[in-house]
Amino acid sequence: MLTALILGAHGLLVALTGRGDILGTPDREQRLEIYTTGATVVAVVGSFVTAAISQYAASTGRRMRTLRTAAHLASQFRRNWVSILSATLLISGVCLLATALDTTEADPGGVHWMVEAALLLGVARSYRLLWLFDAVIKATDRDLADSPEPQRLRS
Repeated sequence: MLTALILGAHGLLVALTGRGDILGTPDREQRLEIYTTGATVVAVVGSFVTAAISQYAASTGRRMRTLRTAAHLASQFRRNWVSILSATLLISGVCLLATALDTTEADPGGVHWMVEAALLLGVARSYRLLWLFDAVIKATDRDLADSPEPQRLRS
């Protein structure tokens, strides 16, 4: 919803003023570089997401157990993880698809608007990702602090 609102406002601004078309202004080669860079960055973020999901699934403390088993918390966490991972796949796919569809210098079909929408979605999902990372790290740290035996660093 937020993505559509921001994209619509930006599109209206460009239509009214003829300025500010961030991805439409560069030439085709530069747009293709933006698309492939976007796909690459999102794929890297996706690998961090899968690492975070692994940490979430492997944690065994009381708080993490509650996060994974309490009906509303568990479903909320799973829905958020799936949403973020799905968004990374979608955004990466849109960016790669744009490299095939953006075939002219001026992009009269507006492929760059599709990419802008995908990148805006990525920005919106990144806030959710940060919230999830923070929640998992805090719960894991608190569980570790509650453990009966202090963890010692070995050199």
